[in-house]
Amino acid sequence: MNRYLPTWCRTIVALLTIAFLPLSIARSQGYSGQGYQPPNFSGMAMQAGGGAGQMPTFPASLLAGGPAAAQGGEFMDVQGRPIQLTNYSQSCPSGGTGGCGPGGYGGDPMAVDFGGYGQDQSGPHYFDVQVGTVFLQTEDAFAGVQAFTSIGRGLNAPRVLDVANNSGDYDVGWEIAARYDIGALAVLEATYMGLYDMGFSDVVNSVDVAPGGANFQLYGPPDFGTGADVPGIDNGQTHAIDYRSDLQSTEFSYRRYWVGQNPRVSGTFLAGARYLRFTDDVTFNSSGVGGLGLETASLRWSGENDLVGAQLGGDAWMCLRQGLRIGVEGNAGIYNNRYKFNNSGTFSAGTAPADFAGASEGNRVAFATEAEVSVVADILPSWSIRGGYRVLYIDRLATGAGNIDQSGLAASVGTADGDLLFHGFQGGVEYVW
Repeated sequence: MNRYLPTWCRTIVALLTIAFLPLSIARSQGYSGQGYQPPNFSGMAMQAGGGAGQMPTFPASLLAGGPAAAQGGEFMDVQGRPIQLTNYSQSCPSGGTGGCGPGGYGGDPMAVDFGGYGQDQSGPHYFDVQVGTVFLQTEDAFAGVQAFTSIGRGLNAPRVLDVANNSGDYDVGWEIAARYDIGALAVLEATYMGLYDMGFSDVVNSVDVAPGGANFQLYGPPDFGTGADVPGIDNGQTHAIDYRSDLQSTEFSYRRYWVGQNPRVSGTFLAGARYLRFTDDVTFNSSGVGGLGLETASLRWSGENDLVGAQLGGDAWMCLRQGLRIGVEGNAGIYNNRYKFNNSGTFSAGTAPADFAGASEGNRVAFATEAEVSVVADILPSWSIRGGYRVLYIDRLATGAGNIDQSGLAASVGTADGDLLFHGFQGGVEYVW
């Protein structure tokens, strides 16, 4: 009668027969295949504290399953519902082969009991939306730049307004990431991070730092009072420095999941595009006595960098116990940096030195790499908290701070040879729906 069925019906019947053939053979042989025994839930229940014939009660994560789970209920899914627990290897042939015994799921030495759990629910780390705060600092923005002010004349006179000591403070920003599943093992991810108005300000008054509280004892570049006095800078009453910068990053990535030989270990491979933007602005303002009375001066250096390119990377996570995991992530990319640099000076005296302004721009091949380590803990069925530390390095930048020339009061020629290292803490939440 089978020949009278339509072609598509015969195809389905054939596929179902093939799918259930191994089960039929195993049942006819009494599940006697080498290295396999039917699960003994009674024995497992007794080992876990239950009575004979009862279903096993493995303690689940308090964070993932709530108080009932922590008191011995079944493992819970992300919504707090009991799930089926799979035992990867119930028995092994002598010596252990084919993923069984040492090096496989059945006896892997990485299957360590972290906190009293006999078996774990573990798998790839995933989220739908992640929102967090970042605290980053950079310590080499003013590499090679001297302090801007001397107390009294002389290249060896005591110095103040030391920018190198002020640029290492933590600045706060934010980050958001969203993922969209495009397959069983693949996601598209979009990430944005921004830190705005990073920097510092510092002011020094002559009466506060000069011996005896004397006024007009501040001197500055280019020769700190050893040459001709610069109106508005030398014989200074007040000197001030202000530094502002911002860092922004936008990423669009494709991630492909992988799972290690042990189910506790998993991660993703990453490939995508990234846009990095870094700008900074340094302003030195001063006032002092001169031939025209109280005179002022202002020097400014600013840089703008827009990097666009491609990056590769990935992450790896280890499930320490149900609801708690630790991971590392890294990426690196090659970019085109479209940079601009501006330098200017204005003086109220109207005499030498004259006001000046200069600008330069161009394109430069740049490099950036980033690494971080994070810990994620489940606190509610759909919510997790995370914290960690990250490092971001960017090379071939045209920065205002890195192009300061204190040897002369004239327009500087900016170059894109600078580099910056950002590092700091991060924390936030993840949500799964």
